[in-house]
Amino acid sequence: MNTMSRVEELVVDRGLTLFKLAILCDVPYSTLKNTRARGGQLAVDTIEQICHGLGITMAEFFTEGAGKTGS
Repeated sequence: MNTMSRVEELVVDRGLTLFKLAILCDVPYSTLKNTRARGGQLAVDTIEQICHGLGITMAEFFTEGAGKTGS
């Protein structure tokens, strides 16, 4: 799984921007922006921070389609 693609999916599902996600989850915006630009993967600790900020579990993060807000 591409972790950055999953983050972007969660951002869209919640009507956020990458910048707002960074603030909400206390993750440096540059980390998210550079990871996306380079096509890289996020570190586990960064994923944990994002999950905490979004109120989801790591299992939900790694389960596609999980963690969506009401549709």
